[in-house]
Amino acid sequence: MLDKSKKERILIASLEEFSEHGFEKASTDSISIKADVSKGLIFHYFGTKEKLYMTTINECVDDILDDLLFNYNKIDLQDTDLITILMKLMENKYNFFIKNPLHYKLVIKSFYNSPPKLKSELDKRYSELKEIGYNIMAEIIKNLSLKRDIDVNNVISIITAITNIIELKFTPYLTDDTANFKMYYEEMKEEYIKLMKIVMYGILNEQKDG
Repeated sequence: MLDKSKKERILIASLEEFSEHGFEKASTDSISIKADVSKGLIFHYFGTKEKLYMTTINECVDDILDDLLFNYNKIDLQDTDLITILMKLMENKYNFFIKNPLHYKLVIKSFYNSPPKLKSELDKRYSELKEIGYNIMAEIIKNLSLKRDIDVNNVISIITAITNIIELKFTPYLTDDTANFKMYYEEMKEEYIKLMKIVMYGILNEQKDG
């Protein structure tokens, strides 16, 4: 059985190495040096570089989900202000990433630029994350007083599209300049609120009859 302290050191070193260099360029030699274990021990316990990578990814995603669900359960879903609820979700999510920037960097690199040989495994994990996110969003929307002709699925699609646009715009800054993660997050949040207000309140003044 792998000694827990050695396993933790290997996974911490793997997180640093894979988040910085990606799967292809990451060095198991470097990981062994950072973890202060032999390279042979890494392969003895994890088998291959691919398995070490997926173990690191899964540990990382599990940490994110644990934090997300813990904080989600503390949100008051009876709050009728959708933007307030969404901002609480975003703040919880990015507060975790501010404290753990390597988690964000690794997840983004893995899901948006998947190593070809691991794409199917990563796509499966990403689908699980999207399903959890969809279910959370559906629960939030169903608690709101929507207009009669508004469909929950359409609302989720719009919110998801806005979120994707904002995150794709800011992802390069958040991953490449982790020292200023918080600054870029504040800019992202401001832009997100502006777009969500357009969705909530429209873009045109009320039209007068005649």
